[in-house]
Amino acid sequence: MRHFFYFLPLLSLSLFFSACTGDDDEEISNGSLELVFKARYGDAPLVMLDEVYTYPDGTPVKFQLLNYYVSDLTLVAPQENRETVLSEVELIDYADFYDAASAEAGISIVYDDLEAGVYEQLRFGFGLTPELNGTQPSNYAAGHPLTDNFWSWARGYVFAKIEGKADLDGDGVFDDNITYHIGADDLFTSLTIEEPLVIQKDNPIQLTFDLDLEQVLQRNGNYLDISEPTNTQDHTNNPAIYQWLWENMVNTLEVK
Repeated sequence: MRHFFYFLPLLSLSLFFSACTGDDDEEISNGSLELVFKARYGDAPLVMLDEVYTYPDGTPVKFQLLNYYVSDLTLVAPQENRETVLSEVELIDYADFYDAASAEAGISIVYDDLEAGVYEQLRFGFGLTPELNGTQPSNYAAGHPLTDNFWSWARGYVFAKIEGKADLDGDGVFDDNITYHIGADDLFTSLTIEEPLVIQKDNPIQLTFDLDLEQVLQRNGNYLDISEPTNTQDHTNNPAIYQWLWENMVNTLEVK
């Protein structure tokens, strides 16, 4: 994962909070953090169904689904030995992005009523912890992220889905399915963003996560040969496919 470091004078920030709060506890108010998740294909926003993109070998492709889980999102202030849990799990699902404007806007998740202060890290998991992956949809109320993406026949949840169609013979008809469903305990990846985040009243802050699907499907000049039927679909059966795609997803995710 690419980390973007912003070195701010934490001592100055601490002094800022001291000066602002003074001795009046009423002025110590909670704040909010917005996380925005975007997806693109190269330089273009990732639009589902009708938009045509070019696979690394030149094949025209369309996409109809991209989603993945993030879990245990936590703000961390190591110097104060303080942690604030934002969310146990979120399903980031781009399936309903049918135009460039909505795709460019991305998925917004706002966490309100956060304890004011300076947090040096945002820690989260890509995928699900073994504990979460060991649960099942019946453990949750309707609308919970973990009521979806469950493999009843396998070993838990699908951590990520990539689905699309290709025009392999160039006849203008997209009738070749591309389906990758990825999920297994050992794929869970813990990530930490090292960036001072100042939570304060009336000053919401934002972090944007950006995933380039083109770079998921092509890394360092390597890509799956989708002219071979065995490479167009995988349900976490072939490690050469699902581990490679998962590592690409983790390494391609950027924070802006």
